[in-house]
Amino acid sequence: MDRVLIISSNTQKMRELQRFFEGDYRVQTLPLTNANIMNELISVPDCIVVYVETLTRTKLFGIMDFREQDSIINVPLLLIADDSDVEIFRQNVKPSPDFVLPLDASMRDIRLGIERLCATSEKIKSVLVVDDDSVSLKLVKSYLDETYKVNCVKSGMLALKFLEKQRPDAILLDCYMPEMNGAQTLQLIRSMPNMKRIPVVFLTGNSERSMVMSCISLHPSGFLVKPVKKEDLLAKLKQVT
Repeated sequence: MDRVLIISSNTQKMRELQRFFEGDYRVQTLPLTNANIMNELISVPDCIVVYVETLTRTKLFGIMDFREQDSIINVPLLLIADDSDVEIFRQNVKPSPDFVLPLDASMRDIRLGIERLCATSEKIKSVLVVDDDSVSLKLVKSYLDETYKVNCVKSGMLALKFLEKQRPDAILLDCYMPEMNGAQTLQLIRSMPNMKRIPVVFLTGNSERSMVMSCISLHPSGFLVKPVKKEDLLAKLKQVT
């Protein structure tokens, strides 16, 4: 199911759009006035819908920063606004909208716009794999290369450095690593401003039961036992991203 992020300056309209589309899409809504949209994002959307009225440049500060994020910049955007607000939006938010509809557009027209943008989206989801075992890293990467953009690091510290610059769609995190284990790494990841809700799946060995128990309180998106099967790995990532 495609993920749609709805951003609006009109709370009533935002809720109306959410109610109408939540049966067809995985919908998240956020107010245009949110200063840090990335921080509240549950997952990278397949399409962004922005409904705005009576725009000023100040109202756009949050979405200006959000639109320039590496993981967002190629996500198609549908703008619903009148002509004057469309011009203000285009002057301040880059890249420009991929599709524009007027404020009086019907729900049918909005649905067609969303379908069009989701169908033409070429966004490839990215996964960060964190494991100190080179053999395990190569195996997991070989499973994912055809479907995802894969980055691999060999320690929790290197993962944190990577996340300071990029936000993947999901993280595969080894439970047991020297110096900084998986639980400690996830605690630090969750303390980062834009990583509070990023899906994290632990990779664990059969003998690491106590480690698994210590990770549960951190609310990961799941656990996979190593050596992980390709079909299990792909199914879990499809579920959480």
